[in-house]
Amino acid sequence: MPLAKKLISAAAILLATTTFSWADELNIFLSPSPSSTAIQSFIPAFEKATGHKVNVTEVPYGEMHQKLMLTVQLKQGQYDVAQFDNSFLTPFGAAGTMMPLDDKIAASTEYDISDFGKGQQDYGKYKGQTLGLTLSTEPFIQWYRTDIYDALGLKPATTWDEFKANAKAVKESGKGDGMIFGYGPNVSWWWMTMVWSFGGKLYDENYNPTVNTPEAVAGTQFLKDMLAYAPEGALSASSDDATIKFLSTDIGAMVQYSGYWGMLNDPANQKHAGKIGTAPMPKGSVDVTHLAGWNIGIPSDAKNPDVAWQFLEFVLGKSNAKNYLNAGAAAIGRKSIITDPELIAKYPYLPVLDIPEGTRVERYPQIRVWPEFEKAAVDALAGIMNGSVEVKAGLDALQETEKPILAQENAQ
Repeated sequence: MPLAKKLISAAAILLATTTFSWADELNIFLSPSPSSTAIQSFIPAFEKATGHKVNVTEVPYGEMHQKLMLTVQLKQGQYDVAQFDNSFLTPFGAAGTMMPLDDKIAASTEYDISDFGKGQQDYGKYKGQTLGLTLSTEPFIQWYRTDIYDALGLKPATTWDEFKANAKAVKESGKGDGMIFGYGPNVSWWWMTMVWSFGGKLYDENYNPTVNTPEAVAGTQFLKDMLAYAPEGALSASSDDATIKFLSTDIGAMVQYSGYWGMLNDPANQKHAGKIGTAPMPKGSVDVTHLAGWNIGIPSDAKNPDVAWQFLEFVLGKSNAKNYLNAGAAAIGRKSIITDPELIAKYPYLPVLDIPEGTRVERYPQIRVWPEFEKAAVDALAGIMNGSVEVKAGLDALQETEKPILAQENAQ
């Protein structure tokens, strides 16, 4: 059945079971991304089924969050649906930017919150209230070259020690570089992952920094040590650079967000098509899942919140879940999606999105001063990774730098 007919069929089911107030127009705020493209592909079917006109505003990532917060503060009622990065959940929650959705979720059989695991159900919550639905499920996962691993008799690592051993084996075999992380402007992604995985935290419950504990030092040292198995240029590689290098050159493994799977669709990155395997991220002393991804919700000043919810149900509800993924979006980790054999055959990374019960789920730190905290960390890590500063000394200095930054969190 063509996609448009499937969407209209799903809309008919939804409309037959949903009560809503009619309005002429719905204004949607998005950021250019695969998720935005997928959302917009649903608009013609939604308009045809409901009679509502949908208008879309796309704003670049660097400007979108400030713009959305400002328009809501001015109570302009400019947008009814808005996409946002989960790292902005806390600032939005503190400012009252987004409307709580829990009542709507609880009443919606179409959205079916039970189709998500606990970690995903809580992903869009701020102080116990759900401010955003999951728009993409993007945990850090392990990517590896099946052909290289098979030739060397290697298996995906379950621990960081195994990951290091695999990287060493690949490097010494001459079949390629051992692994790659992004050590450049996005190094904080891998650094905080290692700190968490080695048993540390970035700050305590009173917002005192803890970036120079023995656990943080061990995680940072491991991150630096892995440079010995990385390709030339890794020290300055961004997240995109690291992924492109892995997909287009010979590298044994990578740890990266699952949402980057879409880059395989770029013909320029097709060199190893069919030879990329995925597995859960290796474990350290703590079983941690580093979870990221987009959220989407209803601004608190929306003029048409009921129609906005109807649109969110239509696009992100269970009936259209497969269509949303097949429209090019990063996957949403619904149980019904990540266990679907047909979809797994097409998107083999889906099972890795199953976050086991009991694992510690870490998101981007939910603090309002995160941009300042992260910048200080990236600046300090540059010297640590290039060897101009010893690991412990660099983290001791970072500890002092972060103290006044986190003090602002306590003062707010």
